[in-house]
Amino acid sequence: MQPLRAPSVVLLLASLASVVALASCDNAPAPKPPTPPVASPSGQSPTAQTGAASSGAGAPSAPALDLTSGITPPGLDPSKWKTSGSADDPAVLEVAGLRAPKPTSWVWTKPSMQFRTLQYAVAGEGDSTKAAELIVSVFMAGDGGPLDANITRWKGQFRQGDAAPEPKVTDKEVGPLKVKFVELEGDYMAMGAAGAKKDFSQIGAIVQASGRNVFFRLIGPKVTVEANRADFMKMIDGLMPAD
Repeated sequence: MQPLRAPSVVLLLASLASVVALASCDNAPAPKPPTPPVASPSGQSPTAQTGAASSGAGAPSAPALDLTSGITPPGLDPSKWKTSGSADDPAVLEVAGLRAPKPTSWVWTKPSMQFRTLQYAVAGEGDSTKAAELIVSVFMAGDGGPLDANITRWKGQFRQGDAAPEPKVTDKEVGPLKVKFVELEGDYMAMGAAGAKKDFSQIGAIVQASGRNVFFRLIGPKVTVEANRADFMKMIDGLMPAD
């Protein structure tokens, strides 16, 4: 038998090295596959998806009185609702399919801001600087945001010293309607106002009716609001379907 030549030895060693390398690859753990991309709904970015998930969007709605589903209950036709105007009975307020008594001294005025459905001037004792306002806003199912968010917004419009006051919140039922009263007082910063108005107060009533929320706010100088408190409560207690 002839001895192996140098080139043959080199080839043999190369072959053995290849076998060892292949064996090592077979015993190594498999590489981690790439994470598949999350399919996003049409027209929605991943950021929007995250927001929707965290806010609970898509969760089933409660079968009872539901003001968040965005679906108008069967039999509810907002196009038939009347909204009181300057030529209507001054002793009656009508809005969002509801009717209630009101003092004739509360005078209809043209709504001065967006989201105000009805607006009345409530005269105070003495001069016009003591006048208050009755503001009525209507939001259909799913509009207007959660009730707590609205209460927080109202709270942020008042100041007692350097802090926002804690609202006095109470609940009541008027027939089939659920009512949440929200009372605040302090220095009031109206939307778009140049400065705070001293010693103001608010009596608010959030009326939860089928398929809509109706917000009533009596707001103005504390002395005027308190002088009209009984009439405001009588109005809310007298709410009834308009038809």
